[in-house]
Amino acid sequence: MVSGPEPDAKMLHCPALVTIRLIAGKWKTRILWALRPGPVAFNALQRQLPGISAKMLIEHLRQLETDGLVIRTGARRGKVETVTYAYSDYGRTLIPVLDRLGDWGLAHEERN
Repeated sequence: MVSGPEPDAKMLHCPALVTIRLIAGKWKTRILWALRPGPVAFNALQRQLPGISAKMLIEHLRQLETDGLVIRTGARRGKVETVTYAYSDYGRTLIPVLDRLGDWGLAHEERN
């Protein structure tokens, strides 16, 4: 049996797919976009994302937090706790990637 060249490591384990899986879905990129300016309270975040249920928002935020992209902070004033979400330092490294994806998407829309 004749063997060919060794497969490229990127073909065996596609690093682009790792990134896509982290941000895939209807809401994750929108959540990440809404967090760009800085920390956002949960209720304000939900208002910025019309159509998302509280349950779905919590689920996606937990996933983003587990993946190390987002941090959750709680502050209590009397009986009221305000929960805010923001990019982690690690999560901010994803912003240029999202920018490039957005640029490509806009160019693709113009092409079609």
